[in-house]
Amino acid sequence: MHLKLQEKVSVVSIFNHKSNKVTPYQIKWQNRNYTTKEVGLHHTIHIGKVLHHIYSISDGNTFFRLNLNTENLHWTLEEVWDESSDQ
Repeated sequence: MHLKLQEKVSVVSIFNHKSNKVTPYQIKWQNRNYTTKEVGLHHTIHIGKVLHHIYSISDGNTFFRLNLNTENLHWTLEEVWDESSDQ
């Protein structure tokens, strides 16, 4: 299953002061919590004047593309891939 979305989600993140990095730790989506096991890609983009951090993460079964808007600090779930439902 591959879904393209634009849904606001709750994210618990960790900030490491030594590496100066923010890592999404847990996502709450559709009343279910997903804990990050792997961060695949992190990059930034500008949309207009606003900086966005884009994360591709996995909980081991499901892959998520998250967008952190640095202007309002809202997290948006943009895409979900669930390999278990493709079988």
